[in-house]
Amino acid sequence: MGQNFIADTVNQTLLFPPSLHDWLPEGHLARFLADVVAALDLSAIYTSYREKDGRWLAAAEKTDAEEDAQYGKGKRGDELPAELQRRESRLQKITEAKAALEQEAKEKAAQQRAEAERKLAERADQERRTGKKKSGRKPELRGPEQARPDDTAQRNFTDPQSRIMPDGANKGSFLQGYNAQIAVDSASQVIVAAEVTQETNDKKQLLPMIALIAANLERKPEKVSADTGYFSEGNVTDAQVKDVDLYVATGRDKHGVAVETSGDPPPPGAWPKEAMREKLRTEAGRAVYKMRKAIVEPVFGQIKEQRGFRRFSLRGKENVSREWKLACAVSNLLKLFRAGGVLEMA
Repeated sequence: MGQNFIADTVNQTLLFPPSLHDWLPEGHLARFLADVVAALDLSAIYTSYREKDGRWLAAAEKTDAEEDAQYGKGKRGDELPAELQRRESRLQKITEAKAALEQEAKEKAAQQRAEAERKLAERADQERRTGKKKSGRKPELRGPEQARPDDTAQRNFTDPQSRIMPDGANKGSFLQGYNAQIAVDSASQVIVAAEVTQETNDKKQLLPMIALIAANLERKPEKVSADTGYFSEGNVTDAQVKDVDLYVATGRDKHGVAVETSGDPPPPGAWPKEAMREKLRTEAGRAVYKMRKAIVEPVFGQIKEQRGFRRFSLRGKENVSREWKLACAVSNLLKLFRAGGVLEMA
């Protein structure tokens, strides 16, 4: 009887290499990323490789030798520096940190004085227009030359460019780090601007982020919504945003308390804060601002929870900024892939 099966040949090698196209389904993420990379202009990256080439190995060996000579054989270089082990150098480091804290205090005081002068000018202008004296205490003017660091001020020796920030995940707690910013498109949840700052609050970030959006998209956004941390009268009256429809909260709504809507326009001569408050009380204003959390907060959550990006690995503002923008680029690629959109690249 003849055989009706094929004999096994477990030791036979493949005649042709396997095709990755046979392994991946048509809509796989890897195919999407391969198409994206193929459409990008990577000449700047390749040029840097060509300029450096086999020299990289020589440079690596030279660096290893220098680090061995500097730190000692088998040491990583992140041990306690020798200069901190000696009393004289330790005192010098403390003196440098003290000077840096004093300079930061003076810069902060100068900014506060400028803000107080602006408020005094606005106060005087309102009194001239209304003929009535404005109630409340006048802003106090203090000279920056008398500024001193707070008793709780600290300086980080590992990453001096980082700052003590409020921990958003744990109320009342603080951490050493940076303030990561993103601006998100309302329709696609694609990040259209990203940056890292050393500021502990968001008040000074509204105008720079809108400018970054305009630079990236080559046009200003039509509407921008932001929470109360971004509000200041200077922000919403700046000439840069005169043609942007702003919805910036002036305070926090109390949980469980319904906000009454109003269709009345702000009273004549209303201050910017009052005008914005009334704008957000209208049905249209409430509708726009209500969507803010649904636009930007999920993107932060996806980056932190789904991709596990909860802390920076690098040090220094420039490096941390690059790391954050890489994380945002990954978020955007996944958004584009899941949306099944067609890429249009020059």
